[in-house]
Amino acid sequence: MTIRAVQAEGDCAVRLVSLNIERSRHLDRIGAFLRRWGPDVVCLQEIEQRDLPRIINEAGLAHNRFAAMARHPDSDGTGPFGVAILSRQPIEDADILVYAGEGNGTELLDCASELSRIRTCRFAALQVRIPIAGKELHVATTHVPWTPDGQPRPFQTDAIEQLIAALTSRPTILCGDFNAPRGGPVFDRLAETWRDNIPHDVTTTLDPELHRAGSLDLVVDGLFTTEEVVVRDVRVLSGLSDHQAITAQIDLAS
Repeated sequence: MTIRAVQAEGDCAVRLVSLNIERSRHLDRIGAFLRRWGPDVVCLQEIEQRDLPRIINEAGLAHNRFAAMARHPDSDGTGPFGVAILSRQPIEDADILVYAGEGNGTELLDCASELSRIRTCRFAALQVRIPIAGKELHVATTHVPWTPDGQPRPFQTDAIEQLIAALTSRPTILCGDFNAPRGGPVFDRLAETWRDNIPHDVTTTLDPELHRAGSLDLVVDGLFTTEEVVVRDVRVLSGLSDHQAITAQIDLAS
């Protein structure tokens, strides 16, 4: 299958999905969704490396990159979870930009406290370059350090500054789980650097049924772009994981 190149006003349209899949807990739901929606680029957070072959098969996307964060104690502990990007078109370049955490990506995550998570986890932005119909799509995805109450901590604000420093002028698209609500200083710092494309009437990106805390009005997942990227038809879809999926059509300007 070839990528959907829409010849409308000279633009190339790419169907993109970003989703925190909560490791292996919702694979049937996610597989059915990817088969039905047929994306061209998928950005995943909290994916177990062992589940990548299944997701790749379900999505029909042969090209992929993965960046490990840690091994999760709720899993069998044999392999890491992290972030991944899947693409219908070949990925030419990929970088793993580490911006926070003291882990090496293979340590067992210590969930005893916020700081123990930092000590045993590696936080990185996975960045790829995908040539598409004579243009280039630069995409990055990440999973930012978590705080239990959604309020920023020094380690989280420091991480965001390091992330921005690592990515400024590089990706045209940045998506992921930022673990900080829109309207707060961490999310809004990102929105100062890139354009926030989540519609203003969206009040949460957490799933009201599948998230362990129930219904919370918190937009913590993001789709940020630079000005040259036209983003259309952004939707937030529930019923897939503890986070909602962000879907969009990305048009690369002529």
